[in-house]
Amino acid sequence: MTAQPRYEPRIEDETLYLDHDGDRLEVGPMEHIVDRIGETYTLEYTEEQSAAAWLQTDSDNTITFDVREVVGKMTHTQEFVANLENCPLDQTTPDGEPKRTALFVDLITEIWDSKGNLDG
Repeated sequence: MTAQPRYEPRIEDETLYLDHDGDRLEVGPMEHIVDRIGETYTLEYTEEQSAAAWLQTDSDNTITFDVREVVGKMTHTQEFVANLENCPLDQTTPDGEPKRTALFVDLITEIWDSKGNLDG
C-alpha cells in the first residue's frame, strides 16, 4: 500500500499555500482565514471522550488552539486539495472573501469539529 501524498502548508507574505512535489495551490490570505475562524478555536468534548488517555483537555473538557499555528502545520490529502482546486480563487463571496478561502475555512472547521471522525 502506498502512502497518500500530503500537501504541506506554507505561509508566505500572509498568504496560505498548500505544496506537494512542486505543485502549489494558493488558498488565500491568512487574514480572511482568521477573520472567519478567529485567532483561536475551541473543541468541546463529552466526559466520555475526554476520559481517553491520549486526550488532554482543560478542566471544562475543551481544547483551545491557535488557528494560525495549526493552519500552518496541518497537512492535507490530495482529495482535500482537489476540492479546493475546483473552487475559484478569483471569485468572491458576498462578504468579499475569495471563494476558495471560504471553502477552506468550511472544510477545515468541519474536520476540527468532527475531531477526526468525518464519518460520524
